[in-house]
Parts: sequence; structure tokens; C-alpha cells
Amino acid sequence: MITYAFETIEMKSFTGKMKNDYRKTVQEYAQKGWRLHSMNPIPGYDGMAASIELIFEREA
Repeated sequence: MITYAFETIEMKSFTGKMKNDYRKTVQEYAQKGWRLHSMNPIPGYDGMAASIELIFEREA
């Protein structure tokens, strides 16, 4: 059975840059045995990405 975990990284409203470094988050999950499954942009009201959702998976 595969288990999934979700982490959302918010974007800065004016610059569009991520508030947190996604690489650090991926490394932290990897150290706990998780694999990055996918990264999905979550659109805001203006169509630009308001956040990025990281989806991780591992064997349960």
C-alpha cells in the first residue's frame, strides 16, 4: 500500500516567487523516506499560481 503526504508552498503575491524553498522541503521529506510524486500549481484569482502543492509518496 502506498501512503501520500501533501505540502503546500505559498507564493509571494507581487513577485510570484515561493515563500519557502521547495528544495529544502523535498530534502526533508526524502530523509524521512518519502519520494516526490508531483508538483501542482494552485491558481489564484488572477490565474497566476497562488501556491504549489508538493505530493510525496512512500510504501506504508
